[in-house]
This record gives sequence, C-alpha cells and structure tokens, in this order.
Amino acid sequence: MKDEAKTWLDQAEESLKDAEFLYNGSRYSMAVYCCHQALEKLLKGCIVQFANQLPPKSHNLDALARQTTLKFPEIWLEDLAEITRHFWRVRYPDFQRFVYTSKESVEPTYSKTQEVFIWIKQQLPH
Repeated sequence: MKDEAKTWLDQAEESLKDAEFLYNGSRYSMAVYCCHQALEKLLKGCIVQFANQLPPKSHNLDALARQTTLKFPEIWLEDLAEITRHFWRVRYPDFQRFVYTSKESVEPTYSKTQEVFIWIKQQLPH
C-alpha cells in the first residue's frame, strides 16, 4: 500500500473508532459526523491508491467513491450520498436536537458505514 494511502487509512480507522465510541455513548449527532469522516478519509486513501491522484478537497462521499475506480454497487452510492447529507445536517443545532436523538435514528447510518468501510478496506492491498 502506498504510504499516503496508509496514512489516510489510519486516520479513517481512528474516525471509525470515534464513531463507535460516540454511538455507544449516546452522542448520536457526533457519531454520524465521525461516520462520514471515516468514510471520507478511507475513500481519499483509495483515490491515492487506485486512481494515483491527490484526493480532492471534497466531502461528497458518492463523488469520492466514483473517483476511487472501485466498482461500488449503485445502491451504495445512494447510501453514500445520504451519509453526506447527514454530514451537512448534523452540524446544525435544530437537526441535532430533533433528528439525531436516539440510537434508532442513527443506526442505519452507523451500520451502513461499517458495512461499506469493511468492504472498501478489503479492496486495499495489505
């Protein structure tokens, strides 16, 4: 694995651990934020590894996924677009207070993040 890709992977794994800690600690809005960060960092590492490019300064997960050259299922691209929307919403107090208020409200995002993260990581050279 390229050194820069490994750096992105290490940071992505740290963000995923943060998401888990926050999710289990009932800090749901920040857990969603860290889910996005974990995937963003992992995707940027894949852009370095597979597309041989510097990753763009973008937070749009579905666009980043397309730039990796990996073959994502179309439904996952839709899921990544939804996680990106959560990333923007979670930063506003009204969404934090009324949308991201329970484990049940963020569980689909948390679970999808883990599923996609594991699959992407399996695509990387060891």
